[in-house]
Amino acid sequence: MSERMIKQLRTLLDQEKQALLRADFDSLEELAERKETLVQKLSAHPLHDSKLAELRDANAHNQALLAAIAKGISGVRGIVMDHHKARNTSFYQKDGTQSPLLPRSGKLAHRA
Repeated sequence: MSERMIKQLRTLLDQEKQALLRADFDSLEELAERKETLVQKLSAHPLHDSKLAELRDANAHNQALLAAIAKGISGVRGIVMDHHKARNTSFYQKDGTQSPLLPRSGKLAHRA
């Protein structure tokens, strides 16, 4: 019984890894729920150290992938926020009026 569950968990961990590599975030929630249920069932059975170490390593690898994805998303978010701030940056002209540093998108500036 536990051997079958170990194979199921290993398959789930492989599916989770593939979902992370594809950035398929929609399927990750469902996989996490299935994984949690299976881990709870497995916790009632004794596992051999080698099998446990293999599962632990696969899970640690997936956690590292998830952390790298989160770090990447955070970095991109920072770049987008910096770009947004730059587009909203303004300066004062000689006559004291405030003008945007970058022209608004979709508008042409006509200069004499």
